[in-house]
Amino acid sequence: MLYPINAYDNHGQLKLNNMLWLTLMFNAKALMIFIMAGVSRTQGGQLLELIYPLRDTLYIGMVLGSPAVLLMWLSGQRNKNNKVIHYLWQHGKKLLIAAYSIDFALQIYHIVLSQGAFSWIRAVTLLLTVWLGLYLVRSSRVKDVFAH
Repeated sequence: MLYPINAYDNHGQLKLNNMLWLTLMFNAKALMIFIMAGVSRTQGGQLLELIYPLRDTLYIGMVLGSPAVLLMWLSGQRNKNNKVIHYLWQHGKKLLIAAYSIDFALQIYHIVLSQGAFSWIRAVTLLLTVWLGLYLVRSSRVKDVFAH
């Protein structure tokens, strides 16, 4: 697919669009919440309890967000002629889809554990996970970004 000239960086590689950046940041949400909780010491524990009532879920979320953080860093390293960076970048879409799939399954598991009790945070998180996961699967831009 052809993209406008401003869609490419100085090295001729397709830039990550805003939607893909949002997808990466949302996947790393547990890491970002953990950092925010650490910065706001007085209310950090309450923030973690609100969003991640089970500590194991926070740790699993941090592991699931690691590929997104790695890909954010690799996005700036793609121009280097390094086979490891190139290999990891080409498999980035698969890593993200796997992380979103596991995150989705984990969220469904927590809904089952809570016996379907409604929570706005849980509902919005599940909706965004499904929506952004579908974006990863269906977007030709994402396919093209990770192809090179």
